Amino acid sequence: MLINDFIQELSQKVGPLYLVTGTETQLISQIRHSFENLLTPTERDMNFVEFNLEETELTTVLAEAASLPFMGSYRLIFVTNTYFLSSNQSLGKPQAAFKELEKYLKHPQPTTVLVFFAPYEKLDQRKKITKLFLKHCQVVSAQKLTAQQLTIRLQQDVQEQHGQITKAALEQLILRTNSDYSLASNELQKLLLYQPGQPITESTVQQLVPQTLDDNVFDLMTAILKGDLKQAESDYHQLLLLKSEVVGITALAQAQLRLLLQVKLLQQKGMAVGKLSGYLQVHPYRIKLAVQRSQQYSVAELKKALRDLITIDYRMKSGQGDKEQLFELFMIQFIQTKKSA
Repeated sequence: MLINDFIQELSQKVGPLYLVTGTETQLISQIRHSFENLLTPTERDMNFVEFNLEETELTTVLAEAASLPFMGSYRLIFVTNTYFLSSNQSLGKPQAAFKELEKYLKHPQPTTVLVFFAPYEKLDQRKKITKLFLKHCQVVSAQKLTAQQLTIRLQQDVQEQHGQITKAALEQLILRTNSDYSLASNELQKLLLYQPGQPITESTVQQLVPQTLDDNVFDLMTAILKGDLKQAESDYHQLLLLKSEVVGITALAQAQLRLLLQVKLLQQKGMAVGKLSGYLQVHPYRIKLAVQRSQQYSVAELKKALRDLITIDYRMKSGQGDKEQLFELFMIQFIQTKKSA
């Protein structure tokens, strides 16, 4: 269930069991707030409790869940770090506790709203306990939004706060926050306060929202592919001054080159620009930029740059030289080869 559907359903009917999945912190915060609004401030003092499963035994949580509300309609219980649902971690708890949990999931206390938070990219759906959660809980998604969902959500946020934002400004905001809703939402609050009553423009976003590391690396790779060694050196040393890890720079550069190469090859095979975003699972604005920039380079250039970077990456990780010097050597050699071709 997506957050808009969840909020609408919660206003009409409250269930006894919920499972919140995903890692978008802003969405998780909104979901928590929606649950908290089920109780008045007075009820919250007597009927709300939060447990961290890294610190509290399941038996304690279940005993609390079985209790009746005190002078209110519901008891609201948040359970965080539901580690045993993660695909990356083992159960690590006595099986007896899980048997009790299984019984509760099948027969929950109707006056308790028990909310489990599983802030993980994936759940381990092979486990019996995970299957039971998915069967008996209402699942609310706080997963990373798709490109369309992100655009719509940010537009809604602007409208809810009686603001305005141009299409170009919204695209620039999404680009500079790397399509991360939590980051974009935080930056949006700053933009709305900057000039109240005035539409947010692209220049305002460029002025107030800093570029991400991904964007800075894109500028660096643009200079390298153009053969502008002076600009490439300047961009590279600026990244080092910002304490960016060279291995991270190399990884981002490889990802960006792969995107440019994928876009170019798919277009050559006849795929329409409008279908690239869905096929590659990349925001349409990033695809738009990739299409524009990929036209400036040949497939051979992009392949060579990617191969050279992969070689440099291997040398870095296998200790074959100083990391900063290895990347600088890649820049110099690639640009020299480009100019002599």
